[in-house]
Amino acid sequence: MKTTPLALIALAAGIACANPVFAPEHSEVVTDDPSRHHNFITYDVSGFQFNDAQGSALNDVFTTDFSPFILVTGVSWDVNLTTLGASWASEATIDIAGLFQINVADDANPVTNQNYTSNGIFEFSENGIDDIENFNGPQLFDWEFFESFVDNGGSGDAFFEAGSTITFHGKFLPTPGTLAILSLGGLAAIRRRR
Repeated sequence: MKTTPLALIALAAGIACANPVFAPEHSEVVTDDPSRHHNFITYDVSGFQFNDAQGSALNDVFTTDFSPFILVTGVSWDVNLTTLGASWASEATIDIAGLFQINVADDANPVTNQNYTSNGIFEFSENGIDDIENFNGPQLFDWEFFESFVDNGGSGDAFFEAGSTITFHGKFLPTPGTLAILSLGGLAAIRRRR
């Protein structure tokens, strides 16, 4: 009987944290510094194409909101890449808001549905990139999918096959609703104790 109110508070806190757009989850990440990675958001990038040089209007652009995070500390990927014509896998590049670029593959040759993973978390701090701090609400980031060397100008050089994902790792900032519910839960627990 005593655990029912706390269970309801925990359930309500979980619902308040839920974000149907980004589907945040608690991670089971193994890292040298586990205090840096409590949460992650995974994005499905299947079908995104690498069409032209950076800045071209032909490139796919994906806008994401990092507002669930208070600190983004790293990125990982598990993608399946196919190149077109003579294009090399290593030319497929993702620019994240001008902060850093990801080359998911290192093969200097064409590939078909080739899987590439980051083999763990690409730690920003270990690679000369500042952690992305977010203390001011919504923070939108454009991802541009481009080719570092264009082989098929205007018609596309590569694309991600089905099942391709990119994951950002860091710490979540509880939403104001969550904090309010947890505060009320604390008050209820104090009142019940008396």
